[in-house]
Amino acid sequence: MKNYFRDIFIDAKNTTRDFARNRSALIVANLVLLPWFAAIVSGRNTNPFPALGEIFGIMFVYWFFTRRRAIEMLRVKFPIIETAVALALVLIWMLFRIGQYANVYALPRVRFFSIGDVFETIVPKTLEMVIAPLALWLALRYRPRELGLRVNWRDWIPALVLVAVLVFFGLRNNSPQEWWDSCIYFFLGAGLPEEFLFRGILQSRLEALVKNPAWGLFLAAFVFGASHLPINLSNASPSNWLSAFESAFTFQMSIGFALGYAFQRARNVLPLAIIHTLIDAAP
Repeated sequence: MKNYFRDIFIDAKNTTRDFARNRSALIVANLVLLPWFAAIVSGRNTNPFPALGEIFGIMFVYWFFTRRRAIEMLRVKFPIIETAVALALVLIWMLFRIGQYANVYALPRVRFFSIGDVFETIVPKTLEMVIAPLALWLALRYRPRELGLRVNWRDWIPALVLVAVLVFFGLRNNSPQEWWDSCIYFFLGAGLPEEFLFRGILQSRLEALVKNPAWGLFLAAFVFGASHLPINLSNASPSNWLSAFESAFTFQMSIGFALGYAFQRARNVLPLAIIHTLIDAAP
């Protein structure tokens, strides 16, 4: 037991040393924390600690269980073209949302068992963020594991710790039926599609394009945060637009960063889809 704790201390010291020597990692960390600092100093967010605790908690758990595992870089054949296609898919989704919230078009309202209005989010998101990119990248002769879709029980070890905590808070804050309905909705409408597109596709391409895991991680998280602007702005009055941007580039970008870090440590989007689902369903 003594040697076990000594090894953890040594690993933490080595990680801290490596982080301090990595200029890109230091810059990226400051860029992620800068919006939080601005929100705190301006008095717009006087209690950021629960959110930051959740974000750093995800990163710590994944670091703890994978601290001796080298970062695996996924194979990318055409970094520029594939990054452009992935960003185009994100832009198409944002334009779709803008048109939806601006009442440019009306989607059919269909209820499926306990899931209300599947055409509002679930069907278009599944088509645009899962089926279309999966078909495209499989056509490029990628294997599913190269897209973050793999079966490896070790990838689930850190995820199960986080899942247990999130299930506890989810059941504490909701009735079992409400929580279950929310989990189904958010898995199909957020967890699976967003993790596949933003982590499995976009982040891997950005890492290959910029040839730097830290910058690839930050850029993917930044795009993830920005992609939430249409929904953040949809019900906001002009006086609250600043709050919509603040939410996108503090909590939403930082959650994307934490999940992206977890994806770097274990290149598997499936456990992350569950974690993402429970984060959305737990409040």
